[in-house]
Amino acid sequence: MSAQNHSIARIYKASFMEMLIGIRCGIPMRLLLSAAVVLPLAQAGTVSAQTGDPTPESVSGTQLKEHPRVPPLPSSLPKPKLIGDPVTRLTRQYSGRPIDVTTYHYDQKRTGWNQNETDLTPANVGSSSFGLIATLQVDGNVFAQPLLVSSFVMPDSSIHDVLIIATGHNSVYAFDAQTYAILWQVNLGPSQATADVGCSDVNPEYGISSTPVIVRTAANAATLYVVAATEPAKKQFVTTLHALNLATGADAIAPSIVAPSATLSNGSKVGFQPQNQWNRPGLAYNQGSLYVAIGSHCDENKDGMTGWLLAYNANLNLQGAFHTIETPGTQGGLELASIWMTGFAPAIDDSGNVYVVTGNGAFDAGQNNWGESVLKLPPGLTGVTSYFTPSTYAVLNENDADFGSGGVMLLPAVAGQTAPPLAVAMGKPGILYLLNRVSLGDMQPNDAGALQAQAGNGRLFGGPAFYNGPSGPTVFTQTDFKMLNSWALVANGTPKLTHQVSGTSQSGLGGSLPIVSSNGALANTGVVWLINRLNDPFAIEAYDAVKLGAPIFTAQIGLWSSPGRTNVFLTPMEANGRVYAPGYLVVQVYGLKP
Repeated sequence: MSAQNHSIARIYKASFMEMLIGIRCGIPMRLLLSAAVVLPLAQAGTVSAQTGDPTPESVSGTQLKEHPRVPPLPSSLPKPKLIGDPVTRLTRQYSGRPIDVTTYHYDQKRTGWNQNETDLTPANVGSSSFGLIATLQVDGNVFAQPLLVSSFVMPDSSIHDVLIIATGHNSVYAFDAQTYAILWQVNLGPSQATADVGCSDVNPEYGISSTPVIVRTAANAATLYVVAATEPAKKQFVTTLHALNLATGADAIAPSIVAPSATLSNGSKVGFQPQNQWNRPGLAYNQGSLYVAIGSHCDENKDGMTGWLLAYNANLNLQGAFHTIETPGTQGGLELASIWMTGFAPAIDDSGNVYVVTGNGAFDAGQNNWGESVLKLPPGLTGVTSYFTPSTYAVLNENDADFGSGGVMLLPAVAGQTAPPLAVAMGKPGILYLLNRVSLGDMQPNDAGALQAQAGNGRLFGGPAFYNGPSGPTVFTQTDFKMLNSWALVANGTPKLTHQVSGTSQSGLGGSLPIVSSNGALANTGVVWLINRLNDPFAIEAYDAVKLGAPIFTAQIGLWSSPGRTNVFLTPMEANGRVYAPGYLVVQVYGLKP
């Protein structure tokens, strides 16, 4: 198919403090269901490059295929609103070694712990020197956690810290994380209208809802993997997996339409339903495999659906497809067993095993029906190798109390640990489970297979965070309408979690998805960050990670797109002395003022 070419105008300004974003022009007509606006580069800083996970060899240098453009390009892109004196507002440089944040909650275990933060501490976060430094305007809901690649060398040899923001309008933005000039922006196709989808959990549209993952191979080479839900024509739904060149936003290889299918044990067929299902969990990448988990919209068509965990290779070819329901109709027709985890990405251990949690759905291990369960699968997703299912799974199903509203976090090994490798999982039932990753515990009466089960915590739409600070290994959780809690981990002898301290600020429905920043285990450096969804405008909060108590910092982020909705799914990201809080049409940036 022929392409129509246009030139891209580039305008540069020598001043470091005041840079112009280049004039937007068209680019070659591209990918089916996608269109890209590539903006010129802003001027760069100079810091040492960092490398990330190994990347598939076939991504680099792949020739782009060009297809007709379907969605209109935005007429203009908003400029960031910068706070404070224009001469000094962004001059503060990070004192430590900049890091990359290429995946959901920093690492494969999903700990939510950035242990490389040298500038932000409870003392200065709680002072007048810390506050809002920029407001980044975007074109939709931001469910995806922001990502960051530091000291990235662009095609023109300029160096940038590249901040990635993805929206529910199917746009991906690359900002310079020092100046907040837009480096490029792409749109991956028309989003799905909420009214057409038929599920009002998210308004006004469904687009990019999961956190992408970035695979970096060199100072100047990285690939951004992202899933976009599109509606190219009314009531025509397509979900597409893209691999974008981080330098330009262009597709590095042809995208892949998400369309797994399987023949079940009774001979019937089941497949992905792009109107009724979506990719909500963050993407995960390990050793050449890209993992995409699939949940459902509002439990629609629950009698004819299954959850999916998919594995793609570097060329976006489907290599493995695990479905969570094998024998339909065995428990009143309830199929589902979706994997949604309020945005938590699948966790991956050091051997490459993949861990997810499923929601409402039939459970029968003998029939390979895996509702309401923590599942462990090998890298190729060939089948469940270990599982944990609450003994009350049937009651959970009856009451829409799905275990899978929360993610599973793998606990890092700690000094003196004699216990087996551990994991923590929690969902709507409000029970904090401590599990043995070697053998998760199966389904046993009274949850006897769990190492520990602590009830009475309230529902969780989200997941825990981990911090190994001066008080020892600690797990943080916040359930709905409750305070933030810290739990001391004992990993020698009989492993257990013991409540330590609490915050004073009540959460909204479903709790929160906290993260932690610190300078390793150094005393007086740990800060817990979360987005409190109790009220509109919703707010970011920061706590001393050891003491908790009252928030040491709080600020309003903005109103949500649906009045009265509880804006679940939102998680902040902290890196290199700055904190990024996503919302509707904005990402707020906080940091120390010069």
